[in-house]
Amino acid sequence: MLGFGLTFGAVLGSLILPAILALLLISLAARFVSARYLAAFTVGIYLWFFTDTIGDASYLDLQQGLGGNVWHLVLWVVFAAGLIGMLSLDRNLFAAPASGERADFAVPILVAIAVGIHGFGEGAAIGSTAALSSSTNILDAFGGAAAGAAFVIHKALEPMMVGAAYWVYAKDHAKDSVGRLRDLIVLAVAFSLPGIIGGGAAYYLVQVYPNADFTYIFALGLGTSVYALLRLVGPLFQSSGSLRYDSTKVAIAVLVGFTFLYLAALLHS
Repeated sequence: MLGFGLTFGAVLGSLILPAILALLLISLAARFVSARYLAAFTVGIYLWFFTDTIGDASYLDLQQGLGGNVWHLVLWVVFAAGLIGMLSLDRNLFAAPASGERADFAVPILVAIAVGIHGFGEGAAIGSTAALSSSTNILDAFGGAAAGAAFVIHKALEPMMVGAAYWVYAKDHAKDSVGRLRDLIVLAVAFSLPGIIGGGAAYYLVQVYPNADFTYIFALGLGTSVYALLRLVGPLFQSSGSLRYDSTKVAIAVLVGFTFLYLAALLHS
């Protein structure tokens, strides 16, 4: 069994630090790359993210077919509640923006929450594994260096969806570099907080309920994450003045984002 301090430190470090790094890298890229292509890149990340998360949610118990029990229905309801609830928070989601109008900082905050909720389940998996493991070595407890590196890389790629949303919808929110850094830290915390809470809570929960099931959290996070996809896809269809829409470049950006997260997944397969 790993100690709580070491476990919580691992959860904190593997979530908040990669998130901050991801947002800084996206901000650096935004100096050279159009926000549209940043959005396309992170749509690619989302495609693998959805595949990964629906697996963690046991594919909403698809394997039970039509013979599933009431918990099969509950799992679907949790997914539906996450989807409808998250989309309902943004009343301007499907409104055509006025010429020159930009959404405010609320959009990337909502994207951070939408994508970050599944992190509660990931944090819970870390906390529960640490509490139930017979190993006192943190890397051994979580499957070795490759598995640890894969997780950290995942947590450095997923927040890029949040960063892209920031540069598409709220790039003018901050007035200077200090304000920009403040925005990025707020977004990193909004993304990471569910995972930090999940890790701390699960560490003690599984000691009382060793068979605690976090599938429902992943189903909820799967539903909420659809909001991020819709916000990131939108800019791909908006006019950019005199610039001609280039579907090939967008397709390549989507493919690169997908491949990055796919390669990270190969490390622990």
